Amino acid sequence: MALKFCVLASGSKGNCCYISDGTTDILIDMGISATRVEKCLGVLGVNPDGVRVLITHAHSDHINGLKVFCKKHVTAKIICQKEVAGAVAREQGISPLVAMRSFRVGDMRVTALPVSHDVPCFGYVVSSGEHSVAVVTDIGEVSVEQLTALSSCGIVMLESNHDADMLKANPRYSAMLKRRILSEHGHLSNVDCAAACAYLAGNGVKRFVLAHLSEENNKPELAIDTVTSSIAGAGIGSVIVTAAKQDAMSGLYEIC
Repeated sequence: MALKFCVLASGSKGNCCYISDGTTDILIDMGISATRVEKCLGVLGVNPDGVRVLITHAHSDHINGLKVFCKKHVTAKIICQKEVAGAVAREQGISPLVAMRSFRVGDMRVTALPVSHDVPCFGYVVSSGEHSVAVVTDIGEVSVEQLTALSSCGIVMLESNHDADMLKANPRYSAMLKRRILSEHGHLSNVDCAAACAYLAGNGVKRFVLAHLSEENNKPELAIDTVTSSIAGAGIGSVIVTAAKQDAMSGLYEIC
């Protein structure tokens, strides 16, 4: 069965994306306001009362809209891994459902991938039949095991947070903050994202959505150019690379 995918928002001010098999509707994270989520779902023709929200981790830019959304839509379900559940409950005052590493949402199969970040954090691979979408928005480094898990996906949404030179030269960021972002428990740079995407493209992935771009330490055209150059340098063609936006929805992609 075909999968549909749309990024509602991605960046340091809020993250949320949508995946559906046409029967069941999933949101991954809700770091934007409930009102904005409702408007986006309206554009997609989706009833917010029936969505299932998967939470990657408990940083505010991934859960800020949950409390209000759950009050307005009491039949919506919030799902996360046990390592994340306690922080979500403390921050938002809700009790999420705790899932195993592999679980089902409707007819879709979901695999939670532990990723390197400064709090317990997960990426998700959502599959329907032969088709899969991966969402990995916060990750300090990409492991071989994670690359293997992402290689079977039709679309990979992967963090391309910063240009390392722009970050190092930013006078508004402290040395401690720079070290955290650049560390293996921080955020993925354009160069590291590009290396991962080149590997994945070489294994058959045809579309990449670059996520969680820093407004101060990156530019969409720079992130896209770094990734596309790496893929082209590996001798791989026919790959589409776009960058998700903080303030606007992406197009609605379909994998079939």
